[in-house]
Amino acid sequence: MIATRLLPLKRLPSCALLWKSLVGIFFVGVLTHCSSTPPPSPLPPSASDLNLLGQAHLCQPKKDAQGSWLKPGAQKIAWGNGIEYFQEIFSPTKQGQWMVFNQDETLVGAVTVFPEGVSLNDYPTLRKTLAQLPPAREFYLTSSQLLEGQVPDSATLYRTGEAKTTHQYYVRHRNGQDDKLIMAVFVLDPYERLLDGSHPRFLSYLERSASQPALETTPSSTNKDFLGLQQFARGEVALFASCGTSHPNIAQDAYQRAIQYGLSETKQLAEAHHRHGLALTHLGKFPEAKTSIEAALAILPHAANILNSYGTVLVKLEHIPAGIQAYEQALALQPAYAQARFNLAKAFESIHPKRAIQEYETFIVLAEDNPDETGKVAMAKAKIKTLQHQ
Repeated sequence: MIATRLLPLKRLPSCALLWKSLVGIFFVGVLTHCSSTPPPSPLPPSASDLNLLGQAHLCQPKKDAQGSWLKPGAQKIAWGNGIEYFQEIFSPTKQGQWMVFNQDETLVGAVTVFPEGVSLNDYPTLRKTLAQLPPAREFYLTSSQLLEGQVPDSATLYRTGEAKTTHQYYVRHRNGQDDKLIMAVFVLDPYERLLDGSHPRFLSYLERSASQPALETTPSSTNKDFLGLQQFARGEVALFASCGTSHPNIAQDAYQRAIQYGLSETKQLAEAHHRHGLALTHLGKFPEAKTSIEAALAILPHAANILNSYGTVLVKLEHIPAGIQAYEQALALQPAYAQARFNLAKAFESIHPKRAIQEYETFIVLAEDNPDETGKVAMAKAKIKTLQHQ
């Protein structure tokens, strides 16, 4: 049987692993956050010649899936406020596949398990991609073999992905045999943490007999901590357009539910209030947004990003001096915070043009080499010219 607790062979330095922005809990431990963010990986993020999803794709609505690849007889079970479907596929080899839809009936995760393993020799593109990635985790698959004095099967997790998704590949190492792919996970980044804790359940499919049920109950699905995290992830997908379009109304509902369920991590609870305020800001509900962001600051009063958002809401409410004060507090905590510097410059335009010019010039120094800030840098330069001629 597959061990319910996966035994780590060794842990590699986390800074070699966390090139993705969101890192979840993996089985029995938490990956430590790096003190500084490593540069983006130059590798092809998801180059593979193994098509695991067929007609499916992350972000696909459930109604579209039911009209194409989701079989009518697929087993389903509640997954918190969402639904998890299981179906077996027998081409080209036997596969167990779990498809996870959130409350909005959007496909947010797909887990494929290969009981017999898939030889990487048949998929040179995927093999090349994995060969270039640092192992994210190595662990034993079984504990019974250790107790019997045998060399146990081990596995390596490789993490890669695209801008808003994470791909995980699990490769089994068996003494005297070629390495084989045994599981692949494709998931929207905010949901990765929620699927990580279920991996022992998915891996148990490797040795499940035909007489055993294909699906097991997910005990976390009714746990308030799980439900809170699930709603937080739902809010992230909706607010930050993981599926291409921002839905602040859905985000507002999701973060509010996350707060009501409760989040055990203080920083995440503060962020739930903060993000709730951001969603309300997008909806033009500035007084309510101010209240939400103040709730976040009551938990984390020295968070530069929350102070920056607070300044923006205050300016929207035409409380310009208070907004400027919030931006300055954010910059006192984080002087190189380019977005807060830009916002401060904008707030000064009508009341102190010379100061606005100084802040725009500082913003340009901070952001000019950042390709993501090209538009704002051009805007800042145009603002400077306009202000100089006033």
